[in-house]
Amino acid sequence: MRALAALAVFSLTGCFAYQWDPHSPDTILASPQGGAVTVPHGSRLRLPLATDAEHEWRRVEPQILQVVAEGPADATGQTFTPVRTGDEKLRLEYKRLTGDAPAERSVTYDVSVPEETGIFSRFWARVRGKSSS
Repeated sequence: MRALAALAVFSLTGCFAYQWDPHSPDTILASPQGGAVTVPHGSRLRLPLATDAEHEWRRVEPQILQVVAEGPADATGQTFTPVRTGDEKLRLEYKRLTGDAPAERSVTYDVSVPEETGIFSRFWARVRGKSSS
C-alpha cells in the first residue's frame, strides 16, 4: 500500500512539474477576427491566424512597434511580445508568398500595452532614470 501511495505522489509531482512553469509568461489569445486586445508587459500575444504553404500573414502597419514577433508564424498562428508601453493599430494582410496579388484577407488589432504598474514599478522607474509620480 505504501508503495502504491509513493507511486501516486511521484506520478502527480511529475505531472505538475511538467505542466507548470512559474517563469512562463501569460499568453493573451486574440480573436482571429481582430479587435481590441490588452497585453501587459511580461505577457505575450498570440494571434491565431492560420497559414498554409502558399500564403503568409504580413504585417503592414505600424512602423513604430509596441509588440514584436517572437519568430516566424507557424501553421496555427504567431506570437508577439510587448516591447513598449502605448497603443498601436496592428494590421496584417494574408498574401501569397510569390507575386504581387492583392491581399486575400486582412485583420486589424487595436493593441494596448499599459504602463507597468507592479509593486516594483516605481523602484525600477527610478533605477532607469524615469520619474514616477
